[in-house]
Amino acid sequence: MEAFAQSIEGGVIYNWVTSVYWLWPLMETIHFIGLSLLLGGLIIIDGRLAGFFRGVNIAATHKLLPWVFIGFGLNLTTGVLFFFGDPMRYAINVGFQIKMVLVVIAGLNALWFWWKINPVMQDWEPDVNPPGLAKVIAWISLVTWTGVLLLGRLIPYVSTG
Repeated sequence: MEAFAQSIEGGVIYNWVTSVYWLWPLMETIHFIGLSLLLGGLIIIDGRLAGFFRGVNIAATHKLLPWVFIGFGLNLTTGVLFFFGDPMRYAINVGFQIKMVLVVIAGLNALWFWWKINPVMQDWEPDVNPPGLAKVIAWISLVTWTGVLLLGRLIPYVSTG
C-alpha cells in the first residue's frame, strides 16, 4: 500500500487536490452529505429489516435505495480524492485500513442481501417480521457502516502504523 501511495504523490490528481485551497473543504462537505444520505437511508432500511419500525411497509423502505447509492457514490468519489490528496497519511493509517476492510465487508453483505433476501421479500406482507437471515444481514450492515463512520472520523487521531 505504501508503494502505491508513493506512486500517487506528485501525480496530476495529487497536485490538483493539494493546490486548490478550497477543494479539500468542499470535498469534506460533499463527503458529509454523502454519508448522511448513505447512513440515513440504511438506518431506515436495515432497521426495518432488523425488525424495528414494524408500522412501515418493508417494501416501501427500499424506495430509499437510490439515495443510499447516491450517498455511496459521493463518498466513494470524495474518498478516492482524499486518498489521492494525502496518500502517505492514509496508506499507513490503521484507522483508514480497518475502515476499508469494513467497507468491503459491508459491500459483501449488500451482495448477500441482493442474492438471498431481495428476491423473496417481494412476496412479504407489508408488516412482516423479517426472517432471521434478513435480520442478520441488517445488523451486519448497521454495525459495519457505523464502524466506517466512526473510523473515518478517527483517522486524524489514530495511529499511523
